[in-house]
Amino acid sequence: MTLHNTAPKAQADGAASVRHGRRVLSVTSLTALLTGLNTSGLDVALPGIVRHFDASAAQASWMILGYLLAGTVLLLVWGRLADLFGRCRLYVAGVAVFTLASVGCALAPDAWWLVLGRILQGVGASAVIANTTALLADAFPPERLPRALGVNATLISATQAAGPLLGGVLTKLQGWSGIFWTSGAAGLVACGWAVHVLRPDRGSGSSEKFDVAGALLSVLFLGGGALALTESGSRGWTSGPVLLSAAVSVSALLVFPLVQRRQRHPLVDPWLFRDRRRAMALLAAFLTAMSYFSVVLVMSLYLQTVERLDALTAGFQVMLMAVGAMLASPVAGRLATRRPARLLSSAGTATSALGIALLVLALSLGPPAPTGLVGLGLFLTGVGAGLFGVPNTGELMSLVPAHRRGIANGVRSMLQNAGYLISSVLALALVAGHVPSGGPAGGDVRSSVLAAPGGPDALVGQHRTALLVLLCLCLAATASSLLRGGAQRPVPPPDRTTAPSAPHLPAPPRTAPGSSGRTKGTE
Repeated sequence: MTLHNTAPKAQADGAASVRHGRRVLSVTSLTALLTGLNTSGLDVALPGIVRHFDASAAQASWMILGYLLAGTVLLLVWGRLADLFGRCRLYVAGVAVFTLASVGCALAPDAWWLVLGRILQGVGASAVIANTTALLADAFPPERLPRALGVNATLISATQAAGPLLGGVLTKLQGWSGIFWTSGAAGLVACGWAVHVLRPDRGSGSSEKFDVAGALLSVLFLGGGALALTESGSRGWTSGPVLLSAAVSVSALLVFPLVQRRQRHPLVDPWLFRDRRRAMALLAAFLTAMSYFSVVLVMSLYLQTVERLDALTAGFQVMLMAVGAMLASPVAGRLATRRPARLLSSAGTATSALGIALLVLALSLGPPAPTGLVGLGLFLTGVGAGLFGVPNTGELMSLVPAHRRGIANGVRSMLQNAGYLISSVLALALVAGHVPSGGPAGGDVRSSVLAAPGGPDALVGQHRTALLVLLCLCLAATASSLLRGGAQRPVPPPDRTTAPSAPHLPAPPRTAPGSSGRTKGTE
């Protein structure tokens, strides 16, 4: 009788697991739309915000940079805390903080209050970003995970394409605060849905402690480095604040590995980098972010400064890159269930390299550059980004046990965000020889680039040089992706219940054979 009832019960459990996975995907998709539209849509509303508050260039710049800095420096911290104390409750808390900060931004009485609200938005968004992929990895078995990641990636690409348009509509109908009021209302819905869907964490059963010293050092390293990069253009590398920020960052970086070796439960376990597939997947993610992120920035500046197109026309052209990523991401999700991640990810970076090479060729044939060639180059660059991200992230999550997914995704997200920031600063330095006065958000980027050394005649060569550097980075990302090697059985993380001086022996897997590796609270 018992044997007779086993199959129906297993089928019912499997159906319930699938339903739960789809609900988790709906939660992460909603928050991806929420954070993505808020970020990309703010660029359109920024001029209205500056006029309303009569904001200075520094204040306008920090409305953008404050969000990015807060979101970058805390990713490692949130990833590790999620592993120790439960990613579901931390995810809900992140959505709640983001929602309250959005309302605070809409009610801001002056520019600096709005900057503070944007920083708090970044704090909440970083808790969401650090846990999104890990939540999906908990909710879906390995064979279904790539498709779920593909859906999320598609929505993120869609927000990059539609965000400025939606931001313009909201700004026109409701003024600059319309974006923040909409984010607050959508965030309230997302928070309620997350509380309903995400099952309460019951703890990981781990006796590990949080590495406070490592967390502080990581914040100093990431924050100091990001601040030095963002301020170096307007202030110069020899200015006191930039030198101080760089010195703090370098010092924290040098001390960080020494502290981690002495910690029984380090913030970033060196085990994460001992497997070649994990290490190369992380390196490829970093290099890919550096290579493709600034393509839109470089081409947008080229179209507006050299070919003298208006912002709307240039925006429609560069939007092809986001469209390519949006179309490729779900395809990559389906292919990743049947093809090796190494093959798909490498094909993605190679496709992006081809797209950037076509842009270099287009600039060499102009000005004006052939419109069809520019469009094809942008589209292929986006397609490559979409093909790379899903299989690379899916393989990384499959190579770590459930109790390490938070910090693994935190490291990946941190490297990706750092790549975005470095890419922007590098591209602006190559195009104009400096970051525009007041930062990218505060000044007239077009006028600043036109005033670059050498005048307008030198602009084509400077844009082409910037694209060539991005092309080299993309080729390096392709090499890193290929060097990850073929399939091999991952070594489980060491059991860190002993003192640091004791030899670390491989611990048995945390999950039973044949299980999907879900954490408690998501099963």
